[in-house]
Amino acid sequence: MENIYSEEQKAVRSVKASKKTIDFLLSYSKSIHVVDYRKHQFEVTLN
Repeated sequence: MENIYSEEQKAVRSVKASKKTIDFLLSYSKSIHVVDYRKHQFEVTLN
């Protein structure tokens, strides 16, 4: 594992997301709710 992270990356690509993709991800992240119950955490998607 350490060999993978210690090597220099020769080519880094910049990725451009569309407005539709960004809006989808933002609305999805706003709909996630974390519930703590005793020693557990549950992630609930509110639709």
